[in-house]
This record gives sequence, C-alpha cells and structure tokens, in this order.
Amino acid sequence: MNKRIAWTDGRNTFVIRKGNTTNAKIAPPNTPVVQTYTFSNEQIDYVKACESAGCKVDLKQFFSLDGANCLDCPLSGNSGTGKCYTHKYMQFSGFLSMIRSLLKQGDIPTRLDAEMRAEVCKWCEDTYVRFGTYGEPSLLPIDLVGDMVLGASSWTGYTHQARKQWATAYKAFFMASAHSDREAISLTGWRSFVAHDRTQASDAVQCPASKESDYASNCAKCGLCSGIAGKGRKNVKILIH
Repeated sequence: MNKRIAWTDGRNTFVIRKGNTTNAKIAPPNTPVVQTYTFSNEQIDYVKACESAGCKVDLKQFFSLDGANCLDCPLSGNSGTGKCYTHKYMQFSGFLSMIRSLLKQGDIPTRLDAEMRAEVCKWCEDTYVRFGTYGEPSLLPIDLVGDMVLGASSWTGYTHQARKQWATAYKAFFMASAHSDREAISLTGWRSFVAHDRTQASDAVQCPASKESDYASNCAKCGLCSGIAGKGRKNVKILIH
C-alpha cells in the first residue's frame, strides 16, 4: 500500500511517499522505495485554479512556477534552461496526479510534527530513499534528512546549491550536481555527480545505473550517490540525458 505524508513550510509543500517503483533504473520493479518531492505553493495554486476553471494545466507554465522549490537551478523552468529530466510528460503527469490527490485530501498540515517525522523514519528502515525525486532536496530540514538515512538500506540525492553557504551541511548526504570535472573540482568538500556531454572527458566513476554501463546495477543497489557520509569516495559521472 502506498503511504504519503505532506506538509507546507514557507513557500513550498513537501511530500514524502513510500510505494512500489516501476522504474528499473531506480530499483527492481515493484520494490518499495521512499521518495521526496517539493512543489512550490505557486504550482499547487496554479493546478487548483485550473481544476476550478476546468482548464488544462500547461506543462511549461507549471514548471515556470518553480522558483521556490527549484531555486536558481540551471535546469529550472523559472530561470534556467527548462531542460531538467523531470520536465517530461510522464513525470509531469505523475506530479499532477499527486497534487490533485493532495487537493482532494483537503487542508495540508502547516508543519511536520513529531508523529509524522517518526512515521517517515519508520518507512525508511531497510529501504532505499530517493531524495529530490522532484524539487531541491536541500530545502528539507537537515535533521530530518539525517534521521531518514540512519536506518535506510541506501539513499541518493543531488543538489545544485553546493555553492551556497546555507547548503554546506547537506554535503554529508547529497552529491553536488556538476557539469564538468573542472566544475566538480571547484566544489570544495563535496562529492560530485558530473552530468557531461560527449565532447567532455571525465575521470569520475561511471554511474552503473546508466545506459553507458548497460544498466549493470540500479540506484538502490549501488548507493554511490550518497554524499561524503554514504557509500563511495569518488565522483560519479553520467552522460546528459
């Protein structure tokens, strides 16, 4: 059975969900995983307005409202290229389904209380946790992230906020998203996940859950993308997709 906890904080709504995945690159099909999502309240209000007016939710418009939950990510819809891999129709459809379900649920709690936190941590025990399935994962409380990984079998997370002073503590758990070895070297103290194109060479370890590795493993089993406190010590690379 799928489980979900959601709460609002400031300009964003956070969702943590445990359910079976159908994405074999993440984990074997029908394996329970925990995933986190961060939607801006603007995105949720936009979907709500469209539902009330009976109009279609526009993909480009939806992702243009990601200033609060994706910040200044270079792949964001608000100030970046809009070429994030989450900006595809299938992912977009999943996000809309989740938001519509939240709207039907009614009032969303305005904080993560102790009971909700304990439930989330229970879900993570012996389970793979995927931080930032959508949205910037470093917007999650750092103590919550630390508690979630304590009993997890493995976890992954990526951030484009590695240069921000306020995000420094997240290097323990997340990879800095980089786009070349040169950029990765400049992100002092972080391990990096280097998404590069074919014109660039990289000395990082090849992601084993990638097409380049013929999908030799999956994220749940690999667990290399888990910051400096997790598994692995080298940077990891993948071709831009």
